[in-house]
This record gives sequence, C-alpha cells and structure tokens, in this order.
Amino acid sequence: MSKEFDRTSPEGCVKYFRNCIYHGDLKGALSCFDSEATYIERDGQEIKGLENIGKALENICSWKPEIKSLRQRVTIVGDLAIWIDKYAVKAKMPNGDPMEMEGATACILKRNHDGIWLWLVDNPFAANDIYN
Repeated sequence: MSKEFDRTSPEGCVKYFRNCIYHGDLKGALSCFDSEATYIERDGQEIKGLENIGKALENICSWKPEIKSLRQRVTIVGDLAIWIDKYAVKAKMPNGDPMEMEGATACILKRNHDGIWLWLVDNPFAANDIYN
C-alpha cells in the first residue's frame, strides 16, 4: 500500500482496515485483528480465531467495497477502546450489480505492546442486533 496509516490511534486503525478491504488486501485486513479476536457475522454467528476470521473476510475483500464513516465515536479506557460507527458501503457484486448499504458497527479495540490498535471484537452488523 502506498498510503501511510497511523495505527496508533483507533481512527487510524479503522482507516487502515477499510483501505485494506477496498484494495482486496486480505492479509492486511487480517493484521488488524488481535490473536484472540471475535468477528460477528450478519446472522450473529461469532467467529473466533484468525484463520476463521480470514475466511469470513474473503468475500468482502473480493468485492473491494468503499466503506465510509458517516458518524463515529470512540471511547478509550487504558489499552481498550469501544468504537461505534454509522457507515455507508458502495461496491460491485461479483455479478457486476452495484450494492449500496448503510450499517452500524460496534467494536472493542485493544492496544498491543507496540501501541497498535487491533480489533478484539468486531461487530460490523451491530444495527441488526438492535433493530431485528
């Protein structure tokens, strides 16, 4: 990637992750997760372990969606942070059809020993949990 991202802030971590997704960089996207992370799918299934999270991210990386924050809030307590975010997604599906959606994410981030923020819990479909 040609852009530099400051992953020592939660905002920089999120920007880096979304940039990786947009460029289809699965390895880079997966580097944003703590080794003990949990990723929550649209149906509420909790996926644990980096290998399994990587499988869950393969499809989204193949679409190369553009994900933009519409509104976000971060609260930091020590080496933990909660990130909530209303976002918009634009992508082309594998069949060429355009896809647009809005959603809300709720995440817990953890700062590692190098000062880099990583996802401990990533729930990109948190709005489903609230409204459905």
